[in-house]
Amino acid sequence: MERPAALGRTVYGGIGLVFALLLGAYFIYKITGVVLAFLLTILFSIILSAPVNYLHRRGLPRTWGVLAVVAALAAALWLIGLAIVPIIEAQSRQLVAAFPTLLEDAVVLFNQVQGFFGLGARVSMNGESFSGLGRQALTGTAVSTAAGVGLTLATAVSLGLVVLIATLYLVIRPEPWVDGFVSLFPARWRQRTREVLWEMYHTVQRWFIGQLAAMTFIAVFWAISLSAIGVPFALLLGIFSGLVSFVPYVGATISVVLPLLLALISEPFTAVYVILAFVVIQQIEGNILQPVLMSRAVDLHPALVVFAILTMGTLFGIVGVFVAVPLVAVLQVLVRELWVSRMDEIGTDPAPPVHTQKPRKLPDFVGRAMRSLRSLR
Repeated sequence: MERPAALGRTVYGGIGLVFALLLGAYFIYKITGVVLAFLLTILFSIILSAPVNYLHRRGLPRTWGVLAVVAALAAALWLIGLAIVPIIEAQSRQLVAAFPTLLEDAVVLFNQVQGFFGLGARVSMNGESFSGLGRQALTGTAVSTAAGVGLTLATAVSLGLVVLIATLYLVIRPEPWVDGFVSLFPARWRQRTREVLWEMYHTVQRWFIGQLAAMTFIAVFWAISLSAIGVPFALLLGIFSGLVSFVPYVGATISVVLPLLLALISEPFTAVYVILAFVVIQQIEGNILQPVLMSRAVDLHPALVVFAILTMGTLFGIVGVFVAVPLVAVLQVLVRELWVSRMDEIGTDPAPPVHTQKPRKLPDFVGRAMRSLRSLR
């Protein structure tokens, strides 16, 4: 009777675990804003803690260290803004002024490609379609959509302030959070818990350093390459490519669309050089820069990254896309440290024992004869 009872307890425990997971998922879905704010707070606090910890080891109190790091970041952004904002503003104005002509050329190019492959009706640009879009923008649906966007913007600003304040407090005093979390585990597991947290901390830092270096490399070399090829708005497109490259694989695909389209409109043959520059930059970034800076600790499979981006984007919107990769990297550390290492300690199954053949027992008369010979000696 003991085996059926144990089996019943296992089944009930599995059912209870499934219901607990479903209830937890529903609860997280209802408070997605709070969960996203918490994830952003943890991410920003880990990134900001690296320079603050360095200053603290040099004898500077953590409060002054946080103020120094924030002031240094603000000064760096201000200097970068003084250097490139005027050029970006000028190119943005040129892009806005040239946008109708570029759009018309793009439609002509699209019709040519469509006619070459025989893909149905041609696209035309006329004033009625644009006036229709304008009338539609003034309808009640558009107004309600704008109100919804305003509400979302207000919520985003409030959550941003909460994340900023919580991040500063967490960086200034991280010990109560870490000690409180570790104290939830049994005493014999606490040292191991601290080791796993430390590994997760370093993994996120390596990811951020590698990602920041990759974004800077792509923005600089993409702008230089487009300027050398002769594609207009090179600096603007380079900065855009660096920003969207924050999203792995998807961002790289988006970054090449606009330069390729501008190259096809202005000089079709230059599109070949755009593709070559894109391939060279991606090869250098993917095969040299990322492995050196991130090492194998943040080596994630592309399919896993794509599904993580899709899941986080569905749950948390565009901000969740930016949190997807570090979150998956942290989960990979947890799986490796808590499950894979434990499975490795169990080891492989022992080899089956080798059965040796027992010596055959001699007949009785042979045994008596041999004993008689030994006695004669």
